[in-house]
Amino acid sequence: MKKIALIAALFFLSSGVLFAQKAVNEQDVKVNFVKDFQRQVKNATDIAWWQIDENTFKVTYRDEENSRQAMVFSNKGMEVHYIVENSRYYPKAIVDYIKANYDGYDIKELWVRKARNKMTYQVSITKTSGFLFWKKESDPQILNFEVDGTFIDA
Repeated sequence: MKKIALIAALFFLSSGVLFAQKAVNEQDVKVNFVKDFQRQVKNATDIAWWQIDENTFKVTYRDEENSRQAMVFSNKGMEVHYIVENSRYYPKAIVDYIKANYDGYDIKELWVRKARNKMTYQVSITKTSGFLFWKKESDPQILNFEVDGTFIDA
């Protein structure tokens, strides 16, 4: 019984590590990324930096209008994420697609992604199990959609 519990615990921890972002201090981020962020965004609050991989960093923040946003910086370029905080504003075509094709998944976060002058939607979904105060998220995925709600890829 202890072996099963240990294996289950290791599996749970390892599944979270695969998609983990590590919180970092601003001084641990490449200087040119920090300067680029500061040049583009004035009066940001709730700034948090995350390291996605060795050369990719994400900064989350609130803008002057208190909207949650994020920027992702890498050697390939920069992209902006406009986070849609209220599920009432999720595009119906995207919600319907997820319900029809990803049974048991919930939308964790939805954002408009702007990269190389092209806008798309990205949706973070996870499978949720458990009840009441004990809920477990598993199998996180990122889905990409065109602005009209057409599915691109996962």
